[in-house]
Amino acid sequence: MPVIELTLLLLLAIAVGGALVRWTPLPLPILLVVVGLACSFLPGLDAIHIDPELFLLLFIPPILFADAWVLPRRDFVRVLKPVLLLALGLVVLTVIAVGYVMHWLIPSMPLAVAFTLGAIVSPTDAVATVATTEVLPLPGRIVHIVNAESLLNDASGLVAFKLAVAAAATGLFSSAEVAGNFVILAGGGMVVGIACEWFGRQLRQRLIRLQAGDPVLQTLLTVLIPYGAYLAAEALHVSGILAVVAAGLWASGQEIKGLTADARRHAREVWRMLSYILNGLVFVLLGLQLRRMLTSVDHFAPLDLALYALVLWLLLMALRIGWVWASAHVRFRLHWGWAGSRSGPDPKRMLLVSWAAVRGSITLATALSVPAFVAGGSPFPERDLVVFLAAATIILTLALNGVPLPWIIRKLALDNEEEAEREESAARAEIARAAIGAVTLSAKGLADPEDVFFVEQLVHRYEGKLELLEGDSENANLRATHITLRRHLRLAAIRAERERLHELHAADAINDETLRTIEAELDERELISSTSVNRG
Repeated sequence: MPVIELTLLLLLAIAVGGALVRWTPLPLPILLVVVGLACSFLPGLDAIHIDPELFLLLFIPPILFADAWVLPRRDFVRVLKPVLLLALGLVVLTVIAVGYVMHWLIPSMPLAVAFTLGAIVSPTDAVATVATTEVLPLPGRIVHIVNAESLLNDASGLVAFKLAVAAAATGLFSSAEVAGNFVILAGGGMVVGIACEWFGRQLRQRLIRLQAGDPVLQTLLTVLIPYGAYLAAEALHVSGILAVVAAGLWASGQEIKGLTADARRHAREVWRMLSYILNGLVFVLLGLQLRRMLTSVDHFAPLDLALYALVLWLLLMALRIGWVWASAHVRFRLHWGWAGSRSGPDPKRMLLVSWAAVRGSITLATALSVPAFVAGGSPFPERDLVVFLAAATIILTLALNGVPLPWIIRKLALDNEEEAEREESAARAEIARAAIGAVTLSAKGLADPEDVFFVEQLVHRYEGKLELLEGDSENANLRATHITLRRHLRLAAIRAERERLHELHAADAINDETLRTIEAELDERELISSTSVNRG
């Protein structure tokens, strides 16, 4: 199928999935996989082949960069130690354990190839995990751990994959050489990523000083940063994935000085749409590929294949649960980076971290990038079986980990975001006080009664915010009721304005340009008026 038609069809599949998700119990990522799997039965879509290198280049850099960019740097530092244990320690344990167990279970699979399989299935997918819990979100600290782990274990898993594939292709393996290559690939990737992000930020600042701070241009340069970091790292033969993650983490919280509110809003909206489309494409393409990946093995009995896949999933879950619980207790006993309860690890939170182990796009891309031939031209041993087991792992984790996760969250009934809510309320109160001080200072000397009245109204509005945030509950509830009533009145007025505007347009009293200009202003006012009571 031609690329243009295929792209439009994939975008249509994303739109259909986004519309249907409200009427199905399935989370959006899983629904998109199902839509993609259904599309694979359509003529022309049953033989779609994805170039793994092109897949990694087009989709992974912006997705990982966006995830790293929105990860709070302070919270990332707070969870760094448990994340490193998961992203490095658990990945190494998974590669080794899966390698030996699958080699023992399937003697025809060489040990180096079994290690390759372990590296493929070791990274988790934070995008799928967070998206499956959108309605009932995970507690803040767990979200930070899961997201940060996924960002780092994507890189560590891919580095381990490259080393395992090289060992399987050449038949040579040296633990010292592997360790040295890992340090070079990982360290080099981080340096390249930070350097590319710094260069991009300096370029944007220079353009702002030259009065070239157009929102579209600034956003375009931001989108180019992850691609530049990935390509530069791959050209230098270091980890492109880790370069993108490092660039995103380095950019986190460092908004360019001098950007206008319009530029920041434009960047947020563009990245929101870009992330939605790219993530949707990843899951639809995953569904398109699953059918071929699952039917590529024909020299094993179906029951044996099902047994191998189930054993692999059970092994992955046993390793993760054991590692999460053991590492948490070790950190608690040694007081090493422990930020939890003084009585010890919370079993409920450990269960959520353990169960949030969905595999997705990285597993798909690495499985498809396994070479068809090794050194000397002979076929890669059991390549089809490796691809099948990777695809089966994706399906099993989506179905057995992703689907029940919202139900598990509901049953555990954990307190969610209490610290974040207190922090946000305190910040809103502080900026309200700052606004009152600035208005009072600026209003000194005003003599016109209308100006004085406006100042009094403005100060009263900020005092109302403080009362809502810090006052007693009875007064706060009364003010919230008044705010809600006034918001409804403002929205009713805006709706009347919009209806009259469209009547004028329908009567040819105004042209399309005037319609768009005034309606954009009405949209802005409606967005402001529609904010929650707590932000009122």
